Amino acid sequence: MKHLKFLEGINHTQQQELLTRLKVEWTYTSNALEGNTISLGDTQFIIEYGLTIKGKSIQEHNEVIGHARAIDLVYDLLDKETLKKSDIFNLHKAVQTQVVVDIYSPIGEWKNESNGRYIKQNERLIYQSYPKPEHIEYLMQLWVAEFNTYTKLSTQEEALNAYTRLHLAFTSIHPFFDGNGRMARLFANIPLLKNGFLPIVINNQYRQEYLEALSEYDLSTSELNNQTTHFIVENEAFDKLKTFFKTQYPNTLSLLNEIKMS
Repeated sequence: MKHLKFLEGINHTQQQELLTRLKVEWTYTSNALEGNTISLGDTQFIIEYGLTIKGKSIQEHNEVIGHARAIDLVYDLLDKETLKKSDIFNLHKAVQTQVVVDIYSPIGEWKNESNGRYIKQNERLIYQSYPKPEHIEYLMQLWVAEFNTYTKLSTQEEALNAYTRLHLAFTSIHPFFDGNGRMARLFANIPLLKNGFLPIVINNQYRQEYLEALSEYDLSTSELNNQTTHFIVENEAFDKLKTFFKTQYPNTLSLLNEIKMS
């Protein structure tokens, strides 16, 4: 694992505690944002002891195990100078842990069917399509190219901007049939970790605010395709989401400070 700058100044025991708690809380919150109902405490039991929680589905258990494994892969990716498509596919295989193979829901490959979602606007539901499967390869090449430019982030503002752009672009492209939100939150943190920043971990208590901000941005932009040259529009909705992420950044800093004081 690449040296993590935020581990400097604390002893080995504290470092291990921080990494463990960070994995648990990051996994819990990211899954909860997607509707997983396993609690923070039970998430810890599953990750640390491999326990099965009574009354919870296999899928929810697998989401915990998969996300925890994906965090380990994220740390491994910190040693790589550039990100490749194969790295994205490998992370998707970690996040998506279904045993059953479905040709219409490929794991570790771009989606092969069109999809979209309903967004509420002025008390009406509007169906918004994500980019079509035939446009994903081109759009993700653009995304990877931008990802690889974030080699030096000197300030928190630069880190927040990089996180917001990479997160929004990934969720807007929506390259997979499922797991896009978790993937976006994992990948967008890699440039932060590489540059010595703690990751942004979104408190799931603000799930509604987060999802509404994402929807507001989607409604303010047009659908991406293979003619797109600028996949992110830094408009008012973009700024609102970046401000939201700024409010979430102290979550991991508070965790670090708590461990330092212990």
